[in-house]
Amino acid sequence: YFHSDKRKKEFICSRLLLKEYNPNLQISYSENGSPILSNEKFISISHSVNLIIIAISKNNIGVDIQEISEKSKKLFSKFGNAHHTNLSKEKCTLVWSIKESVFKYHKIGNVDYRKDIYIPSFTEKEKGKLEITFNNKVTLSAFYKRINNYYLSYVCNFK
Repeated sequence: YFHSDKRKKEFICSRLLLKEYNPNLQISYSENGSPILSNEKFISISHSVNLIIIAISKNNIGVDIQEISEKSKKLFSKFGNAHHTNLSKEKCTLVWSIKESVFKYHKIGNVDYRKDIYIPSFTEKEKGKLEITFNNKVTLSAFYKRINNYYLSYVCNFK
């Protein structure tokens, strides 16, 4: 079932974290692999290195946490857009994290990170909010915060 010990640890730790929040909740998965909570609220889960985050909301939500690294800068051409400039590893990691949050918010796969998710030009800060566009029609609020050497982001639509 698990492809690696790392995935097994992430699975176990996310269940322990959920149990701390509410021992009566159970996670199942949709046919495309998105987590579903037993109480019909929305859930999103993310892992990075040795951190795990779970976001639970009455509204749809997508959450991501990424360690700031050169990897996102090297891969930026695969998910980023040309209008983003001053590409530090911090900015590239933040763009990647926000786009991952949108993917998790969407919950049905088939997302082209370069074409479907538009993040306007911005200067990254310790924390912030960006209005982004998904599939040229849906406006989503993306919130982010730097925590040590990580960016935490989440996307939601309260409309």
